[in-house]
Amino acid sequence: MVEILDSTLREGEQTPYVNFLIDEKLEIARLLDKVGVDMIEAGDPSVSPNIFQAIKKIAAMKLKAEIVGHSLAIKANIDKAKECNVDRVAVFYATSKIHLEAKTHKTQDQAIDIVVEHVRYARSLGLKVRYTPEDASRTDFEYLIKICNAAIEAGADRISFADTLGILQPHEVYERIVELRKRLMPCKIDLHCHDDYGLALANAMAGIRAGADCIHTTVNGMGERTGIPDLVETVVALNNLAGEQKYDMRALLPISNYMEKISGFFLSPNKPVSGINAFSHKSGVHTNGVLKDPRTYEPFDPAIIGRERRIVIDKYTGKRAVASRLEEYGVSVTPEELENITDAIKKIGDTRKFLFDADIIEIAENVTGRVIDVIPKEINAIVMIAVESHVYTSAVVRRLKNLRNIYNVYEITGDYDISIFVKAENTAELNNVIEELRAIPGIKQTDTRIVLKKHSDNHLEQ
Repeated sequence: MVEILDSTLREGEQTPYVNFLIDEKLEIARLLDKVGVDMIEAGDPSVSPNIFQAIKKIAAMKLKAEIVGHSLAIKANIDKAKECNVDRVAVFYATSKIHLEAKTHKTQDQAIDIVVEHVRYARSLGLKVRYTPEDASRTDFEYLIKICNAAIEAGADRISFADTLGILQPHEVYERIVELRKRLMPCKIDLHCHDDYGLALANAMAGIRAGADCIHTTVNGMGERTGIPDLVETVVALNNLAGEQKYDMRALLPISNYMEKISGFFLSPNKPVSGINAFSHKSGVHTNGVLKDPRTYEPFDPAIIGRERRIVIDKYTGKRAVASRLEEYGVSVTPEELENITDAIKKIGDTRKFLFDADIIEIAENVTGRVIDVIPKEINAIVMIAVESHVYTSAVVRRLKNLRNIYNVYEITGDYDISIFVKAENTAELNNVIEELRAIPGIKQTDTRIVLKKHSDNHLEQ
């Protein structure tokens, strides 16, 4: 059975400009345990006092997942992992020629001695041990077999094959894992695949097919450079493509959303599974098919992860999609009216970047000659915005000033950094403005207050 080790608290925090507070780490661990990951790599306790404290507190939470501490091959660091009461220590030491010569200045035999010494030391403390040959994908394969078997003989029960630079292709991962499985002493094999060429998950899945046991992930694919496989994508791929149905699919989006909120690491709209466009349909051919049978253009039902499909209305839209949107508002039109409404949408779509629901209703009113009072009119709102600590507030302000519907922007003191005044024709348009705000890099949190009454010049306006 396939296992998942999530390394958000270690690899994920190595994402540039990302830093988690202790309470946030505890919440991440709790949410990961809810997903059902098999192991949580809680971090390297030698990095900082706060990381040490966080790991110790996570280990005390008595989660179902095995808690793993990360460590260089240094006894003092392994001691810190032991002090945190983790279940396992992951000892890593580089094995490629370039790392041995340029970084550690050790011979191959010296590296083996160091690994064996520290694996044995960790085992003497009662810790389970995983050995990670860093840069394994660029390591001479015969030497890789030799040093891994030495680590296993010293007491390691897991070996993590690290494609540290993400340079392998799926067929290469498959071939190497097959050989490792044949030639290594009995152990479990982990896969730590980086995404520098966009192949991390494909490589990991190939490795599992070849006989590996565990995939390393992070929430939202965070990590050094371009990160490692995304937990959400990995769980869905294992569930739908490999029949591994041991994880809680409904717990994926809550942790993905929480990670966006606390990290400022925002997802691309076209990101698989969790991106806003993952279940959005625009082309008339696609929307017509999806509305008749979602299986025509959806690889799986978005409801299994708590999502809904979205039909985008613009110049590419067909009549069936327009009729569906009008039906959502309880608006019935004749076939001739629907034809005219769709034509009008296509004409406006040639001149506008966005078409909101209010625009569609207005077009329907013009075509039918009826007043369709289904969307509230003229909404004013005050939106409070918190900015990530590593982002200049003035940089966010510049982005805000260029957005339509925003009329005043203020830099303020207190829990929030910016206040803006928004004018929208309806709730749908206001919602679109808020979604645009959340997509701006550096915005950590928003708090929207709809204006009920406006007082001006001592006169009451309603």
